[in-house]
Amino acid sequence: MLCLKDKRVVVFAEGCFGPVTSKVATSYLRYRHADCVAVVDSRMAGKDVGVILGYGHGIPIVDSLESALRFDPQILLIGVGLFSNDLPIAWRSQIALALKRGVDVVSGLHFRIATDPEFSALAAASGSRIWDTKEPPEVLATSAARLGDIDSFVVHTVGSDCRVGKKTSAIEITEAAMRKGFNAGFVATGQSGIYISGTGVAVDAVPADFIAGVTEAMVLESATEHDWIIVEGQGSISHPAYSGVTLGLLHGAMPEALVLCHEAELEHHKGWPNAPLRPLNELVAVYEQLASYLRPAKVVGVSVHCGQLSREQAAEVVARIERETGLPTTDVIHFGADKLVDALAAHRRRLLAERDGTARPASPARCAHTRDDADSVSPCPQ
Repeated sequence: MLCLKDKRVVVFAEGCFGPVTSKVATSYLRYRHADCVAVVDSRMAGKDVGVILGYGHGIPIVDSLESALRFDPQILLIGVGLFSNDLPIAWRSQIALALKRGVDVVSGLHFRIATDPEFSALAAASGSRIWDTKEPPEVLATSAARLGDIDSFVVHTVGSDCRVGKKTSAIEITEAAMRKGFNAGFVATGQSGIYISGTGVAVDAVPADFIAGVTEAMVLESATEHDWIIVEGQGSISHPAYSGVTLGLLHGAMPEALVLCHEAELEHHKGWPNAPLRPLNELVAVYEQLASYLRPAKVVGVSVHCGQLSREQAAEVVARIERETGLPTTDVIHFGADKLVDALAAHRRRLLAERDGTARPASPARCAHTRDDADSVSPCPQ
């Protein structure tokens, strides 16, 4: 594993740099823009990253790696994902140039750069290093459902779809919890989270039988240092392609609390017009039921990604979703994650009180998405 912190990084996002089209790049730049010296995308060459994203001001967008070499980069970070394990032919020359010039290459593609004969030979000749973050751990084991014995509070972000803010919400919750004095740690389960935090496993590259086991191992490791463990979610339980990863994570993490992440005004799974999103209250019930096969978990709040909406528009969306679900709701970028942390802390206190015998456990008949500060119960989805 290469350390990206305090290294001069060029982010490669050829042909697709943007808030939605290059998730890896935009996530990395939100939290690590100080280390980035340039972004490669020939379509937008000459523009400033800050103009495109609203953050990362002062980082130039250039037309090629050749142009970026004048900034003396140490790492070429592939900042886009692909829907297959093929490598675009046009990318080969850019990666090859990096390796020839002694620039390390970090990639979250399913295509393994390190195993390609041309690339491995170039790296050996120049001393460059290749880090394929989609490589699973060497030691794999199935889950043994051991997390019920730890004292740490496990929180898991789950989603209505892909790219709706599960990673961002997990990071913002972690940072807000730390500011409030909680000893919180973030568990990265995808390449963007790994680049930002420096640790983790991209679970979508782990064989299906071992996703829960790898997740369990990461949580156990984090529990040696943290009282709160915030596990980054992947995909969605209702997604036609990625539900398997979602369920493996959910059962491996054995969370006690869930935060449901959603994108404002999204009506169907991205790229799947014939797969409408399920109502949020239905997803709350489904996630809670699936988690409960190992131990009870409550959705304690909603994190809604409002994208390019204005602050005023975002506030309206947040208020509407809060009314619909009866759950504390926020956009963690517009309004911060304090509301979610407060809801999580209150839930944690109730759990501890129940274990100590100082509080009566909630009735099983009570609806899973009832507001904690309300006397009435929201109608359960049918």
